[in-house]
Amino acid sequence: MPKRKTETPNQEEPTQEAADASEETSEETAIEKFGDSKLLALLGEGNEEFVKEHGAQVLRIEKEMPDPDKLDDIIFSLPDEMADPISNIMQRMNPQRKGIVSSSSQPEFTELRLFQGPGADPNRPDNAIPGQFYLSSKENVGPVFEGTVLAIWEGRTMWGDRSDDGAPRMPICTSMDRKRGSHYGNCESCPNRPWKDNKPQKCANDVVAFMLMKDLKDIVLVRFQRTSEPAGRQLMKLVKRGRMPWLRWYSIDTESRTSQNDKSIRWFVMQVKPIEEEKVPKELHPFCDAMCTAAERDYIYSGIARIYKQAQRVMEDAMDDGQPGMSDEDVDYGSMEDAPDDDV
Repeated sequence: MPKRKTETPNQEEPTQEAADASEETSEETAIEKFGDSKLLALLGEGNEEFVKEHGAQVLRIEKEMPDPDKLDDIIFSLPDEMADPISNIMQRMNPQRKGIVSSSSQPEFTELRLFQGPGADPNRPDNAIPGQFYLSSKENVGPVFEGTVLAIWEGRTMWGDRSDDGAPRMPICTSMDRKRGSHYGNCESCPNRPWKDNKPQKCANDVVAFMLMKDLKDIVLVRFQRTSEPAGRQLMKLVKRGRMPWLRWYSIDTESRTSQNDKSIRWFVMQVKPIEEEKVPKELHPFCDAMCTAAERDYIYSGIARIYKQAQRVMEDAMDDGQPGMSDEDVDYGSMEDAPDDDV
């Protein structure tokens, strides 16, 4: 980048056109330094804040993502007792195969769910027991879920009020990096951020992880939300101790809690601890590594990019109704009732 000339008293003030051209050149130069990255171009086009915040990680992901042939080699190199269930997982996670026309280009991930008692989840097995786990594939798990972490991230969710007809509450704003929310924008300046002024808010921290089940039946999305968020923090703390998240197996169980004001009100919270007896077999490490990169590419950073774009659209709508020159910190996101719905 050429150095800026030193201004002198006789130098003319730059015109607005020149300033705009200089700004555009700076942005182009910033994008050009990422080379010919197709992934960054896909996620970062018109999304400068995302590029600035997460561009380096996107470049790493693109370099590390194995091609299909290498992934096949990884699976075929596994012992038969591991290769067979892993192959089944891969088939379920790839809806766009030859001869299949699917309405969704993305895989539908299996989720771990905790049965609290009330509610009408259509994917819950009929014989589910309160305080125990089941999968969104309608399979009972029981009192303990065991698996290893492939990828884990810290986010936030702002929940709406429950409707009069008892329908489940829906998220108003979501963040997958605790920096930018889909509806309220900058998390640091958001009036709804958790525990602002030592008071709880509707927005709450959460932790989410992709975990490979210990019996190798599936890769499961595990959400640690609301009262179970401390368990997610504990899992994050544990996986940070190792060189990679998938070194150890972890168990997740539940503990019963009751309201101090009404003992008839009971709910369950998740608890996490490492399984000390055995480590994840080294033969599985290359597969876990590949699935971590795939999760980052197809779910985590693509999701973060969508959130940043959503936040940018909300801010642009606010600026249209506000004063010229408003910055991100100046926008009162909370006053925009006609902002676009959260699409993440």
